[in-house]
Amino acid sequence: MPGSARVYARSFVPLRTAASAVAVLAAVGIAREAYFHLVSEPIWELRSAMRAPRAEERYRAVRAALPRSGRVGYLSDEPVTSRPGAPAPDEWGTWLYQEAQYALAPVVLVVGDTSTPVVLANLKRADRLEAIAREHRLRIVRRFEDGAVALLNR
Repeated sequence: MPGSARVYARSFVPLRTAASAVAVLAAVGIAREAYFHLVSEPIWELRSAMRAPRAEERYRAVRAALPRSGRVGYLSDEPVTSRPGAPAPDEWGTWLYQEAQYALAPVVLVVGDTSTPVVLANLKRADRLEAIAREHRLRIVRRFEDGAVALLNR
């Protein structure tokens, strides 16, 4: 029996190796947390981010003017990524779309569809609204957010 106990004890990882592995994992974890809090989402910017208006606030008046459900066309002056494998060069348009879709659900925003009774224009630059409406042969029904968001129809 004593011989079998020695064989079993030899199959353990040496204490020094285990301690080194734990130390490396701890260092990786600390580096990850430091990157997250100092670079990716700096902790000193949290207060200003918390004071920024939420998507629901930006689209509150738009929500009241839209039907409660159904499909609404969606236009923007920025490209919207519609396929996960083909990202737009600038993700601003996709962010605007996702924010509006979140705030206006259960209404479904259909990118590029101008055949619906109501079309939502969600723009990065409000001065492009008239040109976009003219390009799609739509008229501006109502403006929100200083013209950056508008409802259009035929």
